[in-house]
Amino acid sequence: MRWAVDRALIRELTARYNHCFDSGDATGFASTFLHEGEVVIEGGPTISGHDALVAMCTQTPYGTMHVTTDAEVTLDGDRATQRCTILVVGRPGAGRPGDEPRRHPSLQRSGIYDDELVRTPEGWRFVRRRVTLDSPTRPESR
Repeated sequence: MRWAVDRALIRELTARYNHCFDSGDATGFASTFLHEGEVVIEGGPTISGHDALVAMCTQTPYGTMHVTTDAEVTLDGDRATQRCTILVVGRPGAGRPGDEPRRHPSLQRSGIYDDELVRTPEGWRFVRRRVTLDSPTRPESR
């Protein structure tokens, strides 16, 4: 039973990460990590620590929706790993300055998250999210 509850809590944390990032809630986004947590973008930057995570969320323009699917969660006591697919979808009406607004949702990127997590007194938190994108890294619209 504990496995099912922990898995559900980790998936809920992942959903909160997505929702906070997409809505620009930088503090909420950073709170899904340990204070010293990091995002590693393969072929791109590594964003480490609370302040850098807040800045990452704050500095990314709006206009996308992050969707994670196909989660594989492995639990080992108070530590866990998760591997899931990421789809970054451009929202209708959003886009980069100077671009014509999107009329329909559009797939912007896809890839894989490989996550390391730890249980804290506040619940599960990301230690590291390593993202491998299927396309080259470029600034994205949120």
